[in-house]
Amino acid sequence: MAVSIPSFLATDAQAYEHFMARWSRRMAGPFLDFVGAKAGDRVLDVGCGTGVISAALADRGCTVVGLDASEAYLEGARRDRSHPKIVYELGDARRMPYADASFDACVSALTIDVIPEVDQVVREMQRVTRRGGTVASGVVDFWGGFSPADLVCDTASVLDEGMRSLRDQRKARRIVWANGQTEIWRETGLVGVVEVPIVTSFDYASFEDYWSSFSGPPSPIGQRMAALPPQLRGEVKRHVRRRLSGRPARRRAVVRHHRPCGAGHRTSRRLSAESHCAHGGE
Repeated sequence: MAVSIPSFLATDAQAYEHFMARWSRRMAGPFLDFVGAKAGDRVLDVGCGTGVISAALADRGCTVVGLDASEAYLEGARRDRSHPKIVYELGDARRMPYADASFDACVSALTIDVIPEVDQVVREMQRVTRRGGTVASGVVDFWGGFSPADLVCDTASVLDEGMRSLRDQRKARRIVWANGQTEIWRETGLVGVVEVPIVTSFDYASFEDYWSSFSGPPSPIGQRMAALPPQLRGEVKRHVRRRLSGRPARRRAVVRHHRPCGAGHRTSRRLSAESHCAHGGE
């Protein structure tokens, strides 16, 4: 029986802040160090969401255009991360409304992996970036590199066919593999391509803080969890809680390139995610 896989639900800025934007702030510094954008550069932030990366770029002296397909996210960005150097605009990353070579750099963090037409987005990012400029993106490594989500997804996959299908579909996409972006970038014609991992800790205040991040929208995992019958959802929650509470306090191991993992204790959850970042130039 075919199982419908939900797409990312970008309709609630506060839900996104709770799910991911609070952790994106930790990734912003290392990611932008990797990008190498300089004060005075004109930068396009593709899939800017609630504006975390755009704001970090502006703080570094860049002039920024934040592009997103969600008006709800843009309203949150304008409200919470307004800046004289940022303009937030509604648009489609697959068909950007900008002239060729309009930007010194084009970046995207934790966005293009939720867009099915990745190749089309990368071509557009390349098109709007000047020759000699930088195109850069960061996505989560879904092969063991996102332990907060993996714990919920893997546990539920044992009990639910829909979650198994979601997990298999997600892992089948080359964009989320280590070195997957490198291949796509080079096929698109970018040169000097580099891919590195960035590891970010997720420190949840409590189990409920953690659980609420993955038991409802916006992520496909959260949407699938919310759709489960209450009894099955409760069973998954009990298993996840048991697995976390049985781990030694604050033990953490990270293996570069593929499989970081983390542990938590009774009052906070220290989990980690590995984002593979790639950039290239014309």
